[in-house]
Amino acid sequence: MSTSSGQERFRTIRPNQKQTTSSDTSKHSDFKCDSIRPKPSVSGKRNRNNSRENFRDPGSRPTKRLRETSTSSSSQLCHQCSRICWDRINDWMNYGGRIDWVGMPVDHVGTRYRNDPSSSTCPLCSQLYAPWIEPFLKKRDPTRWKANDLGDQIRIFRHLRHLPHVNDYPTARKVLRECNAPYHIAVVPTGRGWRDGLKAHIASKGMVVVIPKGIQEPELFVPQQVSKHFEPNVVLPWLKYCKGHKKHCNIQAPKVTGMKSIDCRSNDLIIREHHPDAKYVALSYVWGKPAASEMVTSAPAAKEMPQTEDKTSRLPKDTPLTIRDAIQVTKALGYRFLWVDKYCIDQENATEKQKQCGRMGDIYAGSQLTIFALGHDSNYGLPGVSSRPRFQQLQRATSGRYDFVSTMPDPHLSITQSTWSTRGWTYQEGLFSTRRLFFTDSQVYFECNGMNCVESFKCNLKVLHTQNGQRFRAYHRAGKFVCGNSNQYSHLIVSRSKENHRKVDTIRRFQHQIQQFSKRELTNEDDVLNAFAGIARFYAKTAAKIVSLAGIMIPFPIANLRDSEPERLDHLSYALAWTHRIRSLGESNCEDPSNRSGSARKRLPWTLLGNPKPQRREGFPSWSWAGWFGEVGKRNDLPYCWTSDLSSVRIEFREKDSRGNDSEDYMWMKKFPEFKQHLIRRLLTAKVLHFDAHVLDPKKLKFWKSDPRMPSKRISSDTLQLYLSTWTCSLEQLQQKLIDGEFKCVVLGTYGEPRKVIFKAIQAKDKKRSKSRNRRIDLFERGEPDAIICLIVYTRNGKSHRIGLLKVVLDGSGNDRTLRAWVLDGKSRFSLF
Repeated sequence: MSTSSGQERFRTIRPNQKQTTSSDTSKHSDFKCDSIRPKPSVSGKRNRNNSRENFRDPGSRPTKRLRETSTSSSSQLCHQCSRICWDRINDWMNYGGRIDWVGMPVDHVGTRYRNDPSSSTCPLCSQLYAPWIEPFLKKRDPTRWKANDLGDQIRIFRHLRHLPHVNDYPTARKVLRECNAPYHIAVVPTGRGWRDGLKAHIASKGMVVVIPKGIQEPELFVPQQVSKHFEPNVVLPWLKYCKGHKKHCNIQAPKVTGMKSIDCRSNDLIIREHHPDAKYVALSYVWGKPAASEMVTSAPAAKEMPQTEDKTSRLPKDTPLTIRDAIQVTKALGYRFLWVDKYCIDQENATEKQKQCGRMGDIYAGSQLTIFALGHDSNYGLPGVSSRPRFQQLQRATSGRYDFVSTMPDPHLSITQSTWSTRGWTYQEGLFSTRRLFFTDSQVYFECNGMNCVESFKCNLKVLHTQNGQRFRAYHRAGKFVCGNSNQYSHLIVSRSKENHRKVDTIRRFQHQIQQFSKRELTNEDDVLNAFAGIARFYAKTAAKIVSLAGIMIPFPIANLRDSEPERLDHLSYALAWTHRIRSLGESNCEDPSNRSGSARKRLPWTLLGNPKPQRREGFPSWSWAGWFGEVGKRNDLPYCWTSDLSSVRIEFREKDSRGNDSEDYMWMKKFPEFKQHLIRRLLTAKVLHFDAHVLDPKKLKFWKSDPRMPSKRISSDTLQLYLSTWTCSLEQLQQKLIDGEFKCVVLGTYGEPRKVIFKAIQAKDKKRSKSRNRRIDLFERGEPDAIICLIVYTRNGKSHRIGLLKVVLDGSGNDRTLRAWVLDGKSRFSLF
């Protein structure tokens, strides 16, 4: 469809009309028609307000539209909503100039839509309800917000400008314009700066879409009525289209010994040995508290399966509602077998449980579809399937020739806020599934590795796909669990990317997934690394070959280095320098605690940002994030720019290997050309790190400096960045503990210019031309300034434990001479538990 044809439906050449003057209404009245009317554009000409996206072909002659007065034609609207100047919508839809993200004014409405409309029967009041405005104004100007409050406006936005599903890129706007995507309206405060607040409101409550009557239906993002019950015919076209994604959604049957599945077509719901060629559906849900009757009972083999040698069982009589609903959905979508971890893995068999839990990533990746139940327990059910009703939010109001349709909350936000998203085991289930069907309280949401669809919006999938039909275009938001690179709108699968610069994207993606996993909860905290094993196994098989040493990420080997080269330990030092998501000493919002009370001083400068205070998880090493409760912080640095200061590194494991050794040299990993499954499991059981390292001189640390404007006042030093995971004490007490030797700053290494030998090794592995190789190497941009990175450890009886991380920012390069000026003489031996 051409651009001009899309414009012909909403725009026309109209004669000038009489303008209302500003004296007609008061500035602060509740309802006021804006004094500025949009001027019609002249065919074949562009004024200075016209952008390229609004340019009209001189040869095109749009169909003329009749102007109608937008008084309410629906008796359902209240008197105040009927008084709004809805005819302004017609003016702006015919406007040929530029409409940016702030939209165009429809009417002034005072503050009435900030109030709760629950007692009103007007459907438009509930759609325009904007409770976010007043908290936004208070946060922006806490002291004078009432005096500066000019009331609110209803504004109209072109082509769903703030739709959460689409990027606000020129490419996206062009496609939405060509496909004649509808407009939407919203109540916003007078002025600017409210865009993020409006986006958050739309994600949580939905948007109000304007649908003119008597026009051809748009091709993209048309709101549609959602049924009260689950409709398989909505999902089946999505599944059919996804099967054409041969590159990104090519499902491989898992080779898992002893795998079982539920036969949904059998009368007694038999659980039998799964045939490798049989297609199945998987279920991801929150267990919750188990019922006393939830015991798998023995049963004879079904008549249609005469193999008497198979060990079969059946579901209990009091099967939870979620599993019963999932069985209905499985059959409704044309599948026979359903895999549910609680019933398809023998929970009493420790050997089988450990073996299959480590392969759960493969099981979910091999399912034809994964059903996701977002309820708080197994009896919550799937909304719209049986007894659990859906929240019906889609509403429609009519005024004149326009319908106002309210959409539903963004499914991504519904998933994020669900109980399901707080559980550790469910993370890899969402990550490794190829096709995902989420049952939110209001609708179903589907995503695969190439596209994602919402039940409440009707879309043309062909228009949204790339030319080869393998994935959505980049302007559309990627799925929430697409296992791609660091670009949040990318659909690339990292395991198939062989270019070396893509390995940086793999590292970034792994870091993001560790951060997301670390803030989740586990019923049994001893399962932290078992629940993480599927992620560790996946990244060990990628082109970057990232191993997980007790959970910490070691991008090794990124480049082929000989054992004699010192760069072989850079990646281990880099991996040990993780932090919790806490406030650093160098941040501007970290205040001097000297003028605070005692309790407040204990919280500074490591006050957490919306994150529970990290606590130790016993049984796991302190040098790994797995040994702590709490979210891991985001990193900006890269392993290529690290220079390790460690030496004589040796790893001690919780269990002995087949040779009877419980500790190995770090280079033991390089003896294995392939990352076998037993090697991955063994690295996760690392317990103690033994190494030699320098210790930083604490007397040279300057935590505070004088304020240039007020010499008597102290401010935070910008040369030190402190990240403490535990221990409550003031900075003065911390500094004294370092001077007394109770705490020590163990030097992990320095962050500076990338090593040339690393670049040469990467370029040698790159099969592209020399010019392309140099360009890809240039993509490795440094994220932080030169610095010395230290672990703060507490040592007792020869055992050291991690307390936090300290970075000393340097003015020049972090070379050996600079490092020697900061450290004590000689190296010390540490055993880090």
